[in-house]
Amino acid sequence: MSTVPSVAICFPSGDMVHADFAMSLAGLCSESRQVHTTLINTKSSIVAEARNRGVELAREFHATHLLFLDSDMTFPRTTLQRLLAHDVEIVGATYPRRVPPYAVLGAAEEPAVSAADGTLMRMRHLPTGCLMIRMSVFDQLSRPHFRFLFDETTGAIIGEDYNFCDRAREAGFAIWCDTALSFELGHIGQQVFRLKTGAAAEA
Repeated sequence: MSTVPSVAICFPSGDMVHADFAMSLAGLCSESRQVHTTLINTKSSIVAEARNRGVELAREFHATHLLFLDSDMTFPRTTLQRLLAHDVEIVGATYPRRVPPYAVLGAAEEPAVSAADGTLMRMRHLPTGCLMIRMSVFDQLSRPHFRFLFDETTGAIIGEDYNFCDRAREAGFAIWCDTALSFELGHIGQQVFRLKTGAAAEA
């Protein structure tokens, strides 16, 4: 029986993905030829539905791990190997929001807990834009694995990523963040540029 991991790389999207994401994905696939990989593109306007479909397709491909990479992200070509090397059930990296004040997504556990070698930080919540999950984790969670919740007290909608983290921790799994990799991710956004009053055109 092969000991080489089999990783399903799932990128939920609409009809198109960002060019910079496509270049990052091409580099990652080129760098990961020693690992069995399968690309899964789940198209849906409902991201929770797209992630659940990714889990089911990863099962059909008999993957050992599922790596979510969102189509508005950039990442190093070594991302897959670095996450696999940690050899934990759930590990990923974080990144800032795309709108001011550009807060970092996710939340660390309190008090802070780090891996023995200092490369990982244990998290309460971690976004799923760059998240690797061992497939055996899903066997311990009820379906749908990804779902939105509504907080009737505050009126807030709880995203499918944070809800997944809550239920995974309740099932006894630790969620780890690769702090070094987090500084190497990019979150692709948009910006509107306008002329300022009195601006002169260049000759």
